[in-house]
Amino acid sequence: MTHKKPAVIFDFDGTIADSFDYVADFLISQVTSDKRSEINKDELKNMSMLAMARELNFSNWRLPAIYLRGRRRMHQAILGLRPYAGIPEVLDQLSKDKHQIFVLSSNNKKNIRAFLRANKLHDHFDKIYGGVGVFGKAPAMRRLLKEHHIAASDAVYIGDELRDVEAAQYIGLPIIAVDWGFARPQDLIDQKPTFIADSPKNLIKLINKIGK
Repeated sequence: MTHKKPAVIFDFDGTIADSFDYVADFLISQVTSDKRSEINKDELKNMSMLAMARELNFSNWRLPAIYLRGRRRMHQAILGLRPYAGIPEVLDQLSKDKHQIFVLSSNNKKNIRAFLRANKLHDHFDKIYGGVGVFGKAPAMRRLLKEHHIAASDAVYIGDELRDVEAAQYIGLPIIAVDWGFARPQDLIDQKPTFIADSPKNLIKLINKIGK
């Protein structure tokens, strides 16, 4: 029996794009000026975007507006961001192997498209789903699968945050958590994703295990 190649759905920030510095600098810029000098950016590493915001003491009611402002401003910085080392080669191989490839991210579609075009990666993707819920991706994951007539067992989500793992698990979608993004590797392990990838070069091998 021929093994069906799973559709591959990527998160964007912290998975494809190395955007920690932008995100951390932006969030710090939203702190009142008299408090900024007290912040050590290195202490924000290995935190999700939401955890960073909470560490910086943003109230929950401010978060949606801050995220929206950050996504708008990111368009000015997007051409300076680069993919993680090894990600372009992974996308090349997935395309050669005839996988369907998507992006599903809370970042907006305009930013994602600009980044992919600047880094000559846009031709790899079947469709981009941007601007999905900051506090929950499960409905958007379901919508993507339904629109493309893909069973959850025939796809895999690749993301770097606990909310990615939680959303995929909620709808029964296999999830590869990557440890080079925003969340602490041990926190991802504790969440029990389908697989953990410790480098982009291991992604192809793990993707090919899905559905076997």
